[in-house]
Amino acid sequence: MLKQSLRDIACRRSYRTAAAVLVAAALVLTQLPLISDIGFEFAFVMGLLVAYASGVVSALHFSGHRDGPKPNSSVVTELWPVLLMNVLMLIPPFFVMSVKSLMSGLCNYTEGVAFFILVPVITTLLATVFGSVCGLATSRPRYAWMLFVAYTLVVFAIDIYRLVTEPPVFAYNSIIGYFPGPIYDEVVRITDTLLIARGIVLLQSVAIVAGLVLSVDPVSWRIYPWRLFQRLARPEEAGRRAARICFSLALTGLILAYVYGAPLGININRTHIQETLGGYKQTEHFDIYYDIHSSTARRVDMIARDHEFRYTQLVHYLEVEPSQRIRSFIYATPDQKKRLMGARFTSVERPGDDEMHLNDAPFPHPVLKHELAHLLSSSFGNRLYGGSYMMGYHEGLASAADWRSDQMTPHQWSRAMRQLGLAPPLDYILDTIGFWSEAPSRAYTLCGSFVRFLIDRYGIERFKQAFPDGDLEGAYHMPLVTMIREWETFIDDITLSERELRIARQRFLRTGIFQRHCPHEVAALLDYANGQYNLGRYANAMRAYELVRTYEPDNTSALRGLMFAAYRSDDLQKADDLTDMILADVNSTVGLLSAAYLKQGDLAWARGDTARAKDRYQQAFQLHAGDGPDREALIKLAVLNR
Repeated sequence: MLKQSLRDIACRRSYRTAAAVLVAAALVLTQLPLISDIGFEFAFVMGLLVAYASGVVSALHFSGHRDGPKPNSSVVTELWPVLLMNVLMLIPPFFVMSVKSLMSGLCNYTEGVAFFILVPVITTLLATVFGSVCGLATSRPRYAWMLFVAYTLVVFAIDIYRLVTEPPVFAYNSIIGYFPGPIYDEVVRITDTLLIARGIVLLQSVAIVAGLVLSVDPVSWRIYPWRLFQRLARPEEAGRRAARICFSLALTGLILAYVYGAPLGININRTHIQETLGGYKQTEHFDIYYDIHSSTARRVDMIARDHEFRYTQLVHYLEVEPSQRIRSFIYATPDQKKRLMGARFTSVERPGDDEMHLNDAPFPHPVLKHELAHLLSSSFGNRLYGGSYMMGYHEGLASAADWRSDQMTPHQWSRAMRQLGLAPPLDYILDTIGFWSEAPSRAYTLCGSFVRFLIDRYGIERFKQAFPDGDLEGAYHMPLVTMIREWETFIDDITLSERELRIARQRFLRTGIFQRHCPHEVAALLDYANGQYNLGRYANAMRAYELVRTYEPDNTSALRGLMFAAYRSDDLQKADDLTDMILADVNSTVGLLSAAYLKQGDLAWARGDTARAKDRYQQAFQLHAGDGPDREALIKLAVLNR
């Protein structure tokens, strides 16, 4: 009977169409950057697709059960074949992507498989059982699948509402599994919270199946909700009694998960964040929330003055008169920020809510002015969220307002990019899609330089008119290509030294996340290696750095970390070999060269060869890789000269 049921489902047009769509989607995904590997993004997309595929198949299957009684059948016996066939529908796309991953070089295949099980497979279970509810709720197939689609839209609407109204930028969704937040936070791992969230989805599936067993009449195949709590004459059938126990336990678990959603890290709101941080400081224009148990509490008065100072600067530059109070959340550590609102190293502003979320940092705060510029520019931004629909103008204005001249200005950095051939087309990155697809160091710098040029040349008022929709041509009454050409002429007149070009090459050489192989795995390994290094576990750090180099042989962070870890673990020969390799590579960045010279000086000093140590430190200083390396070289030279 099972074989016949499976054969009947496989022969249906709806099932064959759904299976074909999934395979075709997998083939398309093999050609898309970042998604073309067994990993989080592939699981994310397949979770969305298989939800509709399996849900519609299930809804259409069960909508035919209202035609008449089905002898010797039950909800479980009818649901099991559909569920099995829907899960089998995932095998071909999984095989396609596995072959593609094997051909291009596997990242973390084991974790990729785990993501696939946690997201598409579990989503298939939920979509199948809820699709059966939709099918049993109506005898018309069209209404059945439309009811399922409506259910998914409600699920997405709830999470979108939370993302819009509450601080967290992540979402645990029963269909797509997990939305991790900003793309710039490249570490995406399977966490305990994700396991709990998917466990809750399994509880939902169990509750629905048990509820159907209790509420569906096996003769008419209609759902009678009151039967969920209706006890039949004793002795009650064993299967029904087991279903009642499963339903009660699953429902209790779901209620507890909802009540404790914030402590579990699944549904966090603003109140929970404020209570967790515990500290509060009020100023003339700000409500500052901070971790009362961290070092932030000792510096909160200075942090508050920094806020007000930046506020005054930006009000003057943007020529605005804001009336709103601003909430500023200062998190003690990146991990705390990741846990509470989803962005680990990325600072987040919410113009519509007049609030920003920052990691604690030394005075003066490096990104406070940038994020505050977003909030204050909301007075002339679009109606949707107070920013610009064109991300290049949105981030460009904040970068222009937070004008920096450490080592070089954005104009000089932009000139260096153009001279080195590393600058993407400006008209491309001004658009939202182009901006996000490019490396942030390049996109933020070029857009900031362009916006600053327009404001300096034509004034802030014209740019305010163009800002909401990115309609520069309407505000400036000239083609965009003409304004870009004016900016390019201005930028290309800047003269840079060889030293400045070397530093710029180091800064902008790294490509965006869409252009790199295994970016999540590399980021996670580097994060682990750096953590092990800071804990003094140098052998573990070295193994992780070496693994990074199998994915990115020229990764400067891995090379630098490996060199330092070898030195710290007293493997001086390996450290020496690494410094020689770095110095012999003509493509080594100036920062890496400086670090290698400094480490060679340390090695020579440890061996008692002070003459070689002085020479290496002098070589490092002559590179002028930055204030930090220069200061280190000078201090060590001064000590040796004594």
